[in-house]
Amino acid sequence: MTDQEKYVLSEIIRITGDSKSRTFWIKAIKEIGCSRVEQDLGELKYQTHKEEKRNPGAYLTTLLKQRMNLNTTAGKKATLTKPAEKLNTYFEKTQQDLFRHLKPVPIPQNAIGELENMPNPYSGKNIPWPTFIGPEFFTLSTDKRKSDKINAQFRSLDGNITEVPLIRGKISPDSKKEFGIPNIQHWRVLCALQIAWAQKQSGLIKYENRNKICSVTVSAKELAKILGWKNWQHLGKENLRWLRDKIAELKAMPYHLLLEALGLKDLKGFGFYLIGDVCLLNIKARRGEETIFNVSFSSTVSWQLLNRHAVTRAKEMIHIHSELACKLWMYLEPILRKKEYHNIGLKNLIKLLHLPETDWHKSKSHRKQVFSKALKELNGQKIADGRKILISIGKGLDDWQLEAWLEGLAIKQLEN
Repeated sequence: MTDQEKYVLSEIIRITGDSKSRTFWIKAIKEIGCSRVEQDLGELKYQTHKEEKRNPGAYLTTLLKQRMNLNTTAGKKATLTKPAEKLNTYFEKTQQDLFRHLKPVPIPQNAIGELENMPNPYSGKNIPWPTFIGPEFFTLSTDKRKSDKINAQFRSLDGNITEVPLIRGKISPDSKKEFGIPNIQHWRVLCALQIAWAQKQSGLIKYENRNKICSVTVSAKELAKILGWKNWQHLGKENLRWLRDKIAELKAMPYHLLLEALGLKDLKGFGFYLIGDVCLLNIKARRGEETIFNVSFSSTVSWQLLNRHAVTRAKEMIHIHSELACKLWMYLEPILRKKEYHNIGLKNLIKLLHLPETDWHKSKSHRKQVFSKALKELNGQKIADGRKILISIGKGLDDWQLEAWLEGLAIKQLEN
């Protein structure tokens, strides 16, 4: 074995604690290569952070067998079809890189930026979604809290997952002012703005200090059309007011990352936003007035978009009516794009989604009832590469289990 192969083998044994399967580990490394084995080892680390794995060795074996099966059926239509784009290629190399780049960058006062477009813009057919923004960034619209503190998970290309306290709704831990937690309605508007930005050649503003900020000028009617509103051509006052308010609220709703406990060099906690500057113009059009928004994304979001640390999400996501279904889609898609199958107990899922506390969480039957209703709208929806998300709820040892997989996956193969 080469030195790299020996290192990968030692890492597998260290993480899984399974030295008895040494022969299989060596076979997998030889057959599919070190880099692919390290990717699956990174996935094991990621899932171990999300929920406890009773047998990490068996879980890694399943992932590697999938890879080995695909390798032996090269040139044929495999049962497990991998998308052309692999999710993990869109992450920052290390956790230190990630948090250093998320830190807000100051824009010079009174500076006049130069308007440009990205050399290779996004297609605009779907949502270019920054990878650092997970479902925990948004709550349900029924959540009336103005701020809270949760644990958010951040993943990097090296397979490491860092769990960091995230304050939602306050710019700093000691701030007395609470600005509210962005909810799914704000998420829909943010998605629509990102689609509009991509459709308009991914515009940006370049400043003298070399900082670049993503910016889009879009009409209210264009946003309404992207959001799937039937009356987008004839927007009433209430709809216009709703759009204005949601964009203004997004600009005003901060987050704060508490990084002090991580001990990263030159990196302490910082507050940031998803939206930067917002300008609203009312201009004369053929049929009366038209409302135009000029929106700049924050430097935090702009960095990820400009450096393509973003995944393509289907624009149909924002047309889903159920807010819980939207949260589920945000949670499930990154996992399914990576390993194509996922199962989790509903009680644990509620915690991971950071759903606001309510009575139905406490009842096993009510949990199934609420999630089953949300799944009716989500089941069969397509991700950006065209594959369908398929979901069911079955009995577990002590709770109902949600099972999700991508169309074409042979579940029996996972069980072998």
